[in-house]
Amino acid sequence: MSRWLGGIALGVTLLTSVEDGLAEAQERVLVTVRQLFDQAHRLEVTAGTEIVWADPHFERVWFPTGAENPTVKRVAGEFRATFAKAGTYRGAFTVVGGHRTNDVYNMIVVVKPRPQ
Repeated sequence: MSRWLGGIALGVTLLTSVEDGLAEAQERVLVTVRQLFDQAHRLEVTAGTEIVWADPHFERVWFPTGAENPTVKRVAGEFRATFAKAGTYRGAFTVVGGHRTNDVYNMIVVVKPRPQ
């Protein structure tokens, strides 16, 4: 009986891990300050993509707090956010080095539906 219950616990753990994996980003896009300026502060990705602002010159990256906006997390000197749903997201960023630190730049992230 205890082996049977142990098998159920393992099955639940595996099922939970698979479900958690589906919530993670399906793609990852790395962005530098130069790329963001070259693209006129506009990014286009598909739903489920994690954007990583991977440049030490990003001082801050954020999107207004709201139910539809992603949460930006700072991880190891990078900023990360996963865009789960299609839509247009308006955020902002600041940079260090070569720019005034109080300059706030607007950005737009356009998220297209994932192809079926």
